[in-house]
Amino acid sequence: MTSLNEEMADVQTEIDRVRDRIRTDVPTLFKFDVTVSQIEYNATNNSVTLTVEPSSNARTQISDEFGGVRVKMEDQLTFEFQFSSQE
Repeated sequence: MTSLNEEMADVQTEIDRVRDRIRTDVPTLFKFDVTVSQIEYNATNNSVTLTVEPSSNARTQISDEFGGVRVKMEDQLTFEFQFSSQE
């Protein structure tokens, strides 16, 4: 039988693994550089909310993509991923 501390350590390891995966995979969804700045797990909803912010190079990258248009960025994007169980 495992102790509560061992189970909590296993949970923390899994959360860390998910955070690492999010930090690696989410930026590949964009055609410009972004930084995943905040990741929060909500146990009630069994979901992860993350904040994505454009990098300092993003404005230039987006401008180049659209032929030199002027780009203004003032905010961030927030995503919520709902976990589902596969049984």
